[in-house]
Amino acid sequence: KARSEAALARPDHLANYVAGIPHGAPIPIRVDRDKIPGITVPTLLIHGRDDRVLHYEISLWLCANIPNSRLVLLNRCGHWAMIEHAEEFNRLVIDFLANN
Repeated sequence: KARSEAALARPDHLANYVAGIPHGAPIPIRVDRDKIPGITVPTLLIHGRDDRVLHYEISLWLCANIPNSRLVLLNRCGHWAMIEHAEEFNRLVIDFLANN
C-alpha cells in the first residue's frame, strides 16, 4: 500500500520507471561480475526468502564473492525487507554500521 501510494503521488516518476523497463529498469544488468570480489568494504546483504523480484540466490552469490560480507536471509519476507520487517531491518543496519 505504501509503495502504491508513493508511486501514485509522483506520476512523473512512475512514467519514467515504466519507460525504462525495456532498458533494464530499475537496475540494468550491466555489472562486471569479475569486479565483485574486489569489493573491500564491509558489506551487509539483507534479502527476503520469498522475494519474487530478485531470487535470494543472487545474494548468496554476492555473499560468497564479496570477501568481507554477511547475508541475513529473512523468512516470510518478499522484496521489501525494510518495510515488511522494518524493526529487524533497522536493528540489523544500525548494528552493522555501529560495528563496521
